[in-house]
Amino acid sequence: MRIQLLVPEIRELLQEGSSKELVSVLQEMHPTDAAAILSALELPEIVAILSMLPVDLERDVFGYLEPDVQELYVLGAGRERVKAVLLSMLSDDRAEFLDRLDERVRSQLVPLLPNAAREDLLRRGSFREDQVGAFLSTDFAVLDEKLSARAAIAELRRQAPSKETIYYSYVLDRKGCLIGFVSLRDLILAGDDQPVAEVMKTDLVSISADADQEQAAQIIRDYDLIALPVVDQHKRLVGIVTHDDAVDIVAEEAQEDFEKMAGITGHGVVDDDYDHASTPILAQFRRRAPVLCLLAVFWVITAGIIQGFEEHLKRGSVLLLALLPMVMATGGMVGTQASALIIRALTTGNAGGRVGQVLWKELRVATVMAAALAAIAFGDAVLISLLESERDPWPTVLHSAGVIALAMTAHVVSAALLGALTPLVVKKLRGDPAMISTPAVTAIADLTGATIYLVLVTMLLTGG
Repeated sequence: MRIQLLVPEIRELLQEGSSKELVSVLQEMHPTDAAAILSALELPEIVAILSMLPVDLERDVFGYLEPDVQELYVLGAGRERVKAVLLSMLSDDRAEFLDRLDERVRSQLVPLLPNAAREDLLRRGSFREDQVGAFLSTDFAVLDEKLSARAAIAELRRQAPSKETIYYSYVLDRKGCLIGFVSLRDLILAGDDQPVAEVMKTDLVSISADADQEQAAQIIRDYDLIALPVVDQHKRLVGIVTHDDAVDIVAEEAQEDFEKMAGITGHGVVDDDYDHASTPILAQFRRRAPVLCLLAVFWVITAGIIQGFEEHLKRGSVLLLALLPMVMATGGMVGTQASALIIRALTTGNAGGRVGQVLWKELRVATVMAAALAAIAFGDAVLISLLESERDPWPTVLHSAGVIALAMTAHVVSAALLGALTPLVVKKLRGDPAMISTPAVTAIADLTGATIYLVLVTMLLTGG
């Protein structure tokens, strides 16, 4: 609300030509708020205001503009202005911005960049989008190990405007190999004449450029790092992954896992970029229908199993059919819970132990849940029997209720083990556990549950 109230004020300052006051107002804001104000203005106004800002502020504000506003700005700002903006951007932000643009627009902008920047884009393109090399930042601070602490701080002051972060600086040998790093805090606390070589830490934590982005985020979290150095196969420093990158990775991975577990296929979307209301119906259909159509096969098989027991069910009571949906639905939910918990544990690295230990733990939990659910199933069976117009004798009712409770127990335990085992097997096969989505586990649990239920009630009640 506060941002919207400032839009008329910014527009008035622009119209009056009060550039100093306008810049002063925007400088006092966080770039996110400044970008929100500019996004509410017309394109000529945005161009005019950005041209007034200092280069570093212009870069930061531009990075927070909405993607469609950024593209309009690029198309209307003029060649030299666009070139200046692109060159002012940090390497990873520039690559991300260009990647969002239409190919026709991108092909016009890339030639504006110097050779080093174009080579950086080509190198990033050689990695998959989920690999560290595709999104790392090459704007890292480098110090010579022979510099004194005082000289190092002066050097960082010189490098700071063009670097992603100066809180960590890296020390390289003549071949560009990483030999140590030093924090700004350690430099400030060191003696003025103490060389960087004595201050730097050589116990290095790094990651390969071809590693998965999720692994980078995990290392940053586990070691509480501000930035994680990225090295190539020869241990040469090629970039860094910062803590804010890790936050983005976690959000992206969580979104993708959520979609996979919901049975939604296709490329994941970032929350800020996804508009449910404006997404075309066919696009929604393509992302949501494939898994459901595939799982329909399981439902057909389940229906076939139930039909195969038709004669036995006719000889039994209405009770058998009345409680079949409850048993199947309960088992499906138990399997989904177990699967979700194991996937979460695998994602966070807290699965612990070997497969046998995980299953043994899940078996004990499932047994306790099965006992509670079996008691409820027993009570439901008795209650439904009492509501029948032609009630069976009490011994028959209790016997039927006991068999149904036993079927519930067997189904709950089997569904829990199935839900826990499936993502573990997928992980062992180097697949993505989240691919075993909620609909998949539910459909498989329904199939096995129907089989267990019908086999048990047929053997113990109908004499089949």
